Amino acid sequence: MNPRKLISGVCVSLLLILGIQFLNPTAASAGCRDYPESVTEACVAQNLAEQQASQIAYAAAQAAQQAAAAQAAIDNANRDAADRAATQAADAALAPDDCSRSTNRFLQSCVDAAVERARLQNEARNAADVAATNAADSALAPDDCSRSTNRFVQSCMDAAVEKARAENEAKQTAVEAATKAADSLLAADDCSRSTNRFVQSCIDAATEKARAENTAIQAEAQADEIARSVEFAKDYCSQPANKLDPQCVKLSAVEAVAEKLAPKAKASPSPTPNKSSKAKPSPTPTAKKGSKAKASPSPSPKSSSKAKPTPSPKPSTSKR
Repeated sequence: MNPRKLISGVCVSLLLILGIQFLNPTAASAGCRDYPESVTEACVAQNLAEQQASQIAYAAAQAAQQAAAAQAAIDNANRDAADRAATQAADAALAPDDCSRSTNRFLQSCVDAAVERARLQNEARNAADVAATNAADSALAPDDCSRSTNRFVQSCMDAAVEKARAENEAKQTAVEAATKAADSLLAADDCSRSTNRFVQSCIDAATEKARAENTAIQAEAQADEIARSVEFAKDYCSQPANKLDPQCVKLSAVEAVAEKLAPKAKASPSPTPNKSSKAKPSPTPTAKKGSKAKASPSPSPKSSSKAKPTPSPKPSTSKR
């Protein structure tokens, strides 16, 4: 099976799953694994797509694992050949009886020489350590427990045990004081108190909190993985050379089916005016009965023209 086709099939199937979820958010949010949502047409299509994607993903993983194993075998063979060539080149530059040659590694004379060399190195290291210890002891009092010669003296051992006990007690006392101070700032039924650590209600709350956090983390990781695969599938199917790929053609067909199965959003009705209510006309300004309208001033007339007065408005007869 072609690994390229398997990878494209996995990505297209994942894109199909997300497409159904985006086109049918009601089924995706309700949980297509639960009854009665699982028997709806949209959820049946989504569950079938998920099953197909899982099968294709398993086949693609097996093919990728086989390809990786074959490539690893080739790399190991090349590495071994390169190592052998380097070893032969290094041996050619040495004398035939040189113990550094790979062919002389297990000769008895070379083994004996290596053992003697290691013995001399260990003796030199031990002599240096003994000299440093003697120099440090000479600067201390004969009964000082820090001397190497007093390490196993009973009085020094008792003093070391007592010192460790006092340090542990002081540390424990400080921890208990800090815990009590923190508990005094909390309510009596607060699960953060040290005394409520093993109360059943607090244990149940902590368990539920951990479960919710784990579920959120897993959902986020799965969504990220599917999003990356979907993006790859989109890029793959958008290339002109892959338009006629069977997986891409199948994806287009299933997207069309999912779009038909997706519920369409109903348009919200627009508010209609009340039939019984009538629009009231805005009151028009009326002139007083005894007032007269003045003519608006006209622009300055030319020498050969006469100004015409502006007609005055008639008083309105409407009553308020």
